[in-house]
Amino acid sequence: LRSLKIKTGSVKRLVKDRTVYLDEVIHQQKRIEILRTQDVHEADIRKQNEVLEETVQMIPHMERRIKDVMEDLE
Repeated sequence: LRSLKIKTGSVKRLVKDRTVYLDEVIHQQKRIEILRTQDVHEADIRKQNEVLEETVQMIPHMERRIKDVMEDLE
């Protein structure tokens, strides 16, 4: 029972983390669009794009982790 609680808690946490990453992607895209409309140095925009790319790369990683934990839970 204890192991089951731990594994279900892990799934809940990973799903929540994935949701946070998805929200961060949307937020970062909006931030980049605002920077493009303002007179901001191109290097700052590139850096924000790098942050966006790193966040996007985390989503499939989180989905794999969720899948692995779900298989273990089953």
